[in-house]
Amino acid sequence: MARPIEATPVLEGNDALAFIAEMEKAEKVSNEEKRQVKADADILRAMLTFTF
Repeated sequence: MARPIEATPVLEGNDALAFIAEMEKAEKVSNEEKRQVKADADILRAMLTFTF
């Protein structure tokens, strides 16, 4: 049987500030990249031979 997932610790102090700074530096994904990922996912989905 799987172990239960533990709660994620809350970031505080310098860790929280560092996390926020990293998130602000993250590059936004362009609409063209989103369209390409969706198209690729549709191709992969079409190749799947099993159902969920």
